[in-house]
Amino acid sequence: MDSPMECQSPVLDHERRFQPPREAAEAFLRATGPFTEPRLYASDYPYAFTRTTYFDTQELALLHSRGSGRAQRLRLREYAGAAELGQAPVLTGLRFLELKVTSGERRMKSRCPVSAEEAEALLSGAPLSEASAAGALLGQFVQAPVKPWVTAWYRRTTHETSDGRVRITLDEELTFALPPMPGSPAAPTRLLQRAPSALLEVKWHGRSPFWLEHALRRLEPSETQGSKFEQGMRALFGGVLPVPLSRAR
Repeated sequence: MDSPMECQSPVLDHERRFQPPREAAEAFLRATGPFTEPRLYASDYPYAFTRTTYFDTQELALLHSRGSGRAQRLRLREYAGAAELGQAPVLTGLRFLELKVTSGERRMKSRCPVSAEEAEALLSGAPLSEASAAGALLGQFVQAPVKPWVTAWYRRTTHETSDGRVRITLDEELTFALPPMPGSPAAPTRLLQRAPSALLEVKWHGRSPFWLEHALRRLEPSETQGSKFEQGMRALFGGVLPVPLSRAR
């Protein structure tokens, strides 16, 4: 297991999200295709899936941090894959605990690899050892116990530049569900809601290249500010985000 110091590896960049019609998403990928390359996560599983479970305190402090100008997100990201689209995806064994802080278009992310035992503890709401990298991350940034609230599941296609400075992801079959039980299959079974459209995310370091700026202009009508965490919490709470408990009392 990595040391706590290795957990603190912030990534600072820009990020924009879009929910375009399929035709617009395909046109964007064609326009950026000459400057990017598709990324294959695992040769045995060419179809990549991601299971992301979001955590928060009982008071939903992280959810309501979005109004502070410094939104915080804590998530367990697990990767899955399938050899064919018709096959049931399986977890690959790669898992990370991530803390993401967003201010405007800029974000900082720290991530730690976690073991299967740590992932099971997180999903069951049990505390982690502060001696582990993931436990150190929680102790440094989150001052109250956390528990899993909602899970996002999606099939991801990734394109990036050779130098890694631009990364484009298209998340299809986006589904929100209750957090998985330990030992459950990769794909969620306790479904809450299916998203009406795919989510296109564009991330880059520094100043965006001219070809990206040009391609992004066509997507502006479909830009969205909402995060998967917020979408999932709306699905969990019947279509609306809950007010802070401090206000409800």
